[in-house]
Amino acid sequence: MAQESARHRILCPRCDAPQEVSRQAKSVLCPSCHRNIATADLEIDEYCARIEVFTAGRLRVGKKGTLIAEVRAEEIQVKGEIKGPVRSRGLVALEKGARLFGSLACPRLRVAEGAQLVGSVAAGPGAAELLAGTGAPPEAGPGRAAG
Repeated sequence: MAQESARHRILCPRCDAPQEVSRQAKSVLCPSCHRNIATADLEIDEYCARIEVFTAGRLRVGKKGTLIAEVRAEEIQVKGEIKGPVRSRGLVALEKGARLFGSLACPRLRVAEGAQLVGSVAAGPGAAELLAGTGAPPEAGPGRAAG
């Protein structure tokens, strides 16, 4: 029974492939897309610019943290700033003073008074599919004329 509690099920943030991993693992290789999956919780407390930040764990952006990247995580808590598209399988919490610039897809969203959210939002069950189903990138909105 001790071995069962030492493992848990994760989903790949890229391809949604499930797998069982040790709770102590920091990262694993996805059996489906063959990409590295970070399984540890991440904390950003300073300026960080990357192409992507994908984790099968939780992401926390501290009050002094600025993250510029495409973000995918199980749960996200923001006290600082994120610039880029964000997708979560769980709660996205924007605390007082938080700023998020980019599209957001999550099943649960909590926005505290004083937080800023600029971008398209799809929240609730099936939110990621709703956002992906629009078929238009954020730059190609109704205000742009077709040539």
